[in-house]
Amino acid sequence: MVDTESGGSSGETPLEAATAEFVAERDGNYAQNLEYSLESWIDWCADRDVDTLEGVSPLTMRNYASHLKRRAHADAINASTAQTYYNYVSALLARSVEVGVLGENPAEKREARKPLPVATTDSGDQQFWHPEQRTAIIEYVDERARAAVDEQGSDAVEAVRDRALITVLAYTGVRGSEVVADSRHDRRNGLRWSDVDLENGVIQVFGKSQDREEVGLTGQTIDPLCRLRSLVDPPAESWPVFPSRHPPSLYERIRNAGYDVSDADPWTFVLENAIEPPSVTISGTRTLLKRLSDEADVPGLADGEYLTLHGARRGVGETLYREHGAQRAQRTLRHADPKTTSTMYSHIEASELGADNTEVFDDE
Repeated sequence: MVDTESGGSSGETPLEAATAEFVAERDGNYAQNLEYSLESWIDWCADRDVDTLEGVSPLTMRNYASHLKRRAHADAINASTAQTYYNYVSALLARSVEVGVLGENPAEKREARKPLPVATTDSGDQQFWHPEQRTAIIEYVDERARAAVDEQGSDAVEAVRDRALITVLAYTGVRGSEVVADSRHDRRNGLRWSDVDLENGVIQVFGKSQDREEVGLTGQTIDPLCRLRSLVDPPAESWPVFPSRHPPSLYERIRNAGYDVSDADPWTFVLENAIEPPSVTISGTRTLLKRLSDEADVPGLADGEYLTLHGARRGVGETLYREHGAQRAQRTLRHADPKTTSTMYSHIEASELGADNTEVFDDE
């Protein structure tokens, strides 16, 4: 197969222009999700010298499908998200066929779609933090933080931060990108102390809908957050709740602030000079979860497995769905469509129906 990945010649349709027209025809959250996903695809194409619709070939889309598969295998996205991103691009190309710019949709060629990861339709196959797993990792990070404070005092920032972060993930049902930084999205730069109301037990997050949304803090999360704030004593409310202590990142912030420091402790320097540090990232959180899952000897994990970031959210919904029903789970997870909640936890309903039906037939 000949790769036609090229920028094209004059008279061809730029990807940016085609995307702008396509998004303008859509409304609401769908338009916003389209725009974000297609901008990422355009950036990916630019790295391969593809900048026009006419330059997108079946091989281009096969390579993009392979790219999404690699991201899914690295747990950066799940398989269904990979399918969604690909389908957004396919919809753009299908529209281009409709308006006569393209003769056919290269994304729908069998050889183009083949590398895409297969999304499971069994809700029970998706990882979620079981109650005993949640307990194991919470007990571990709590003991770890207490020991660090005893040994290091005010220098125990990382252990106390990690305890607060894992606790918020484990009990609130937030998405990871709502509380830590997502490098793919400028507005998702991590939860800020100005977004946290510890007295009323509420945080404000930048939700999936691209709007500010309120999330209730459970009693389990308040004390770890209070202790983190007391230990860090952030110079400004704009500081991230879960700051990165990565030295190269801190030194970059120091240099950007106009200082030339190479021998000072970077964390101490940013505190003393009120230089805002970056937030912990999604990638950093995944690395942390891998390490903590191993150190905490979390039960129910096979070799190489770890508690995933989104598994924490599913675990919250799983418990709420079982204990209080679909409506409580939907409200906590902030699903706009109740069908999303029902689909996610359909295995619970099927199991409960099976148990109820067993009693019926036992009477025969």
